[in-house]
Amino acid sequence: MIKMRWFILSFALTFLMFTVSCDNDSPKQKSKLDPREVQNQLAEVHKRNIKIEDRQIDDYLQRRGWEFKRTKSGLRYKIYQEGIGLRPREGQRVKLEYTLNLIRGDVVYDSKKDGPKVFVVGEGDEPTGLQEVVQLMRVGARAKVILPSYLAYGLVGDEKRIPPNATLFYDLYLVEVH
Repeated sequence: MIKMRWFILSFALTFLMFTVSCDNDSPKQKSKLDPREVQNQLAEVHKRNIKIEDRQIDDYLQRRGWEFKRTKSGLRYKIYQEGIGLRPREGQRVKLEYTLNLIRGDVVYDSKKDGPKVFVVGEGDEPTGLQEVVQLMRVGARAKVILPSYLAYGLVGDEKRIPPNATLFYDLYLVEVH
């Protein structure tokens, strides 16, 4: 899955570079690289990759018979234990216990080993998908969450344990809100 997306992106970039560099000897026929056109073509490749990843997530959920809700952004979640406390808002500090897996099942981070995750909603380096889902939970809630790569760590990964373009699977417990 990830290799295929990298192949497509690499192919698109190579194609663009090849077409720009393959000019004739005549100075009149040299083509200039139009940054807007490159940006548009990369945006199209990105949109296709998002559609592919979304389809793969939907297939993953369907194969397991899991029913998750989907937000407009593409986040999938299921609150399997409702909380009774506050619901976090932007600017509030949250504390989470969690297990974070790659979609293929490899455990990447776990609060039992790495400590709880504490951050201010709407600030910091936490993935936008994680910021979004905590605002749908109440203190005491437990949820399973799938973050597409574009709502997680994107093209780079976290440069530690999460690889580029990784779809992530969280099991979250919202411990506190301040």
